[in-house]
Amino acid sequence: MNSILKGTANSGILRQIRKLAVSVILIFLISNLCNAQSLKLQSEALNSSFINSPAAVINGSMDKADALKQEDSTTTAGLSDLSSLDLTVKPKLLPDKMSFMEKFLWNDNGLMRKVGIAGPLSPESRRNELQARRTMLSVHQITGLATLGFMVTADYFGQRVLNGRLDLSGTHKTFVALTIGSYAVTGLLAILSPPPAIRRANEESTTSIHKTLAWIHFAGMILTPILGSLIVKHHVLDINKAHFHQVSAYLTTAVFAASVIVLTF
Repeated sequence: MNSILKGTANSGILRQIRKLAVSVILIFLISNLCNAQSLKLQSEALNSSFINSPAAVINGSMDKADALKQEDSTTTAGLSDLSSLDLTVKPKLLPDKMSFMEKFLWNDNGLMRKVGIAGPLSPESRRNELQARRTMLSVHQITGLATLGFMVTADYFGQRVLNGRLDLSGTHKTFVALTIGSYAVTGLLAILSPPPAIRRANEESTTSIHKTLAWIHFAGMILTPILGSLIVKHHVLDINKAHFHQVSAYLTTAVFAASVIVLTF
């Protein structure tokens, strides 16, 4: 009895397998027929577009010799157009990014070239300008450090004056004058220096920070002497106004020191 049941079960499984196999074969045949029909339609569409295209109607409008003649004339016209182009590659003499002052002074029509301080823009003139730039920026760093020294010394004697040593007022003013003069020379060396040959990304970011700090301490260099001129009237020191002058001087010194550190380190 058990053998009969097993045989029946096995025969049922075999029938299911045969049905599954037949189904797979039918699906495979149908998909191949569909692909063949699709390829046939695509081939007919391509043949139709080729036949109807202007390039394929040569035998209806012109013979092969005319087509070759037209191709030759087109090639000749194209070569004549190329021969008329100026294929001379000009060297790149100025950086892509230039400040407003650099463009005003050192562009191909800049002020320095118009007044004759710099020659016309050329590789030779750019070599001379880059050498001048290195010299000017080296002196710029030296005078910047000297300005920082004068500034710190002026702060020191200014603080002594605020502490009651009015006899040191003359010394304080001397170092203030040295600070202003050295500061002006330092700034002019940076402003008037020619642009570099190229500007690297890290150099640009450092220079941007330096220039941003320069605007801040430049404002401080204008404000601090004005406040200093207001604190003494009739040889009497106004302590309230003197504190504003003091804070402005210390902040200007700190920002200027930061701008020096950015380029030095």
